[in-house]
Amino acid sequence: MEMDHNQAAALDRRALLQRMALLLGATAIPAEAFAAAKGRARKHYLSPANYALMSAVAETIVPATDTPGAIGAGVPVRLDGMLGKWASATTRQKILDALARINAAAMTAQKKNFVALTPAQREAVLLPHDAAALKSVTPPPGAPKPHFFAPANYVTDDGYLKLKELVIALYYNSEMAMTKELVYEHNPGTWQPSIKITENSRPWASTGPF
Repeated sequence: MEMDHNQAAALDRRALLQRMALLLGATAIPAEAFAAAKGRARKHYLSPANYALMSAVAETIVPATDTPGAIGAGVPVRLDGMLGKWASATTRQKILDALARINAAAMTAQKKNFVALTPAQREAVLLPHDAAALKSVTPPPGAPKPHFFAPANYVTDDGYLKLKELVIALYYNSEMAMTKELVYEHNPGTWQPSIKITENSRPWASTGPF
């Protein structure tokens, strides 16, 4: 039996929520976790310094180009809310430690805090840090077996991996990304065996025009 679009979207949403909960070390998270704060400014969970650092790292991972980056998509405020409300204490500390290591790398390479660097300098710091942090390592004895929601990602810096995955997931499931970064057709119509790709082509937010 074929699923209609609403059923498929619901399954995708549940899968995403399960994956996000796993990254946060939470049992479960509600769908409203993706909603950005509206109205008057609210108090952040992270300290001002760590919130600024997390925002700068997120914007370096997903920078603004011809479309808004992570900050424009509201990633920092959503991630801050998730860390404060649903993340486990262990996950919070792992992400804070990962942020501290990025800042230390900036101090070593540029003699400045990561937040104080230009976008180009931030990228120059984060690229080698990313490669080193995501280097595969041998799973520890008794490590859980991988499954659909928890692929076998054992890396040097698990906190950085969680941070990067959360930033990317929150970005590509934001309203901004769905409407400006990605292409979406609710009813794509007939199957097209060949689609012309140009320099202006963008990834599809759904299953594509098939």
